[in-house]
Amino acid sequence: MVPEDVYQSKKSELLYLQKVTGLTDTLKAQLDELSKQVHQMHDNAECVSSVLKNWDSILNSISQATLSLLQYTENDYEVGAWSNGSRPEADKEPPLPETLVRVNVANESQE
Repeated sequence: MVPEDVYQSKKSELLYLQKVTGLTDTLKAQLDELSKQVHQMHDNAECVSSVLKNWDSILNSISQATLSLLQYTENDYEVGAWSNGSRPEADKEPPLPETLVRVNVANESQE
């Protein structure tokens, strides 16, 4: 081989390797950004998970409050139903749902 041909071959190989290096650096930067986004998605998923853990107790509390209202009839909510004199003074207010109290039921070891 002529030294000029070897030189041109090595030069084209060098250009090719520089192009591959540039593409590799770009890919590395994109993968680093993707890694950050996946980590952020993981953190956000943990937050959503902790919120969703409470939904069972929230729905249970709403259900209990709703069930406590079922003991009253439609007449209990009518205007003037308390002024007929047949009810004590304490019952002259319209019936309200039971007061809900928040109680932490999580184990101390989970926190």
